[in-house]
Amino acid sequence: MNRTASLLAAALVFSCGCSRGAPQAPALSPGDEAAWNRVVAALQQVSEEYREALELKDPPVVERRLSQLATLLDEASALLARIGTPRAADVDAQVKGIRRRIAGIDYRLGEDTRAIVDRILQVIPVRRAPEKKPDLANGKRLFAEACAACHGADGTGPPPEVAKRFDPPPPDILHPDFNWSPYEMFNRLTYGGIETAMPSFEEGLSPQERWDIVFHLFAERWPPCTKPLPKLGSDRLAALGDFELGNEFGYGAASCLRRDFLAPGK
Repeated sequence: MNRTASLLAAALVFSCGCSRGAPQAPALSPGDEAAWNRVVAALQQVSEEYREALELKDPPVVERRLSQLATLLDEASALLARIGTPRAADVDAQVKGIRRRIAGIDYRLGEDTRAIVDRILQVIPVRRAPEKKPDLANGKRLFAEACAACHGADGTGPPPEVAKRFDPPPPDILHPDFNWSPYEMFNRLTYGGIETAMPSFEEGLSPQERWDIVFHLFAERWPPCTKPLPKLGSDRLAALGDFELGNEFGYGAASCLRRDFLAPGK
């Protein structure tokens, strides 16, 4: 075979390989998937709450809150050690690096912790979506039963008498401070908040019921839809915050997309 033919053959092999795309990561065992998801949830909470902890006015309270977040990182390391794969060991080294920094004032810590989450979700096939299309009406009913007493009937905050009983008081979860995706809110509903009044609903509500509540809240924060948009699958919606939806589909798109959507995989 001459040089020209060899180059053409190599180009054909390369192009065929590229058209197939990168091989998919093997499916996780249920135990490993649950462990990875808990790791992600712990890192999400640390990334959000570290800076909030630094802004508290009472130094002993700041120290206590940072210690609580450090405990979350220790729990994540224990889960990664239990998984026991080379990739888990690599992530654990990154988590331990964050753990060494958390006692000080480090305004890049939240961003760096979020970057670890993003890298995990790029390579680990953690399920981040409901198995069935969420039911908004059922989510509204379940929110009233399980959440409204602390977060208010509309999710914007607790009644004054409830707020006095909790430190910190339950937040406005209809308009969270962060650009949460439904998946992130699902994790907080599933695992609760460390050393806060927010309980875990991992046992009290089924995964689908938790997704129903989360999709209800994401829909309720917006006024009724006023323009036609293509429907998205609820698996895609679960992974996107409203900021990303606005960037892709225009301002106010979430009011339509969060109310009228398809089943996962559609």
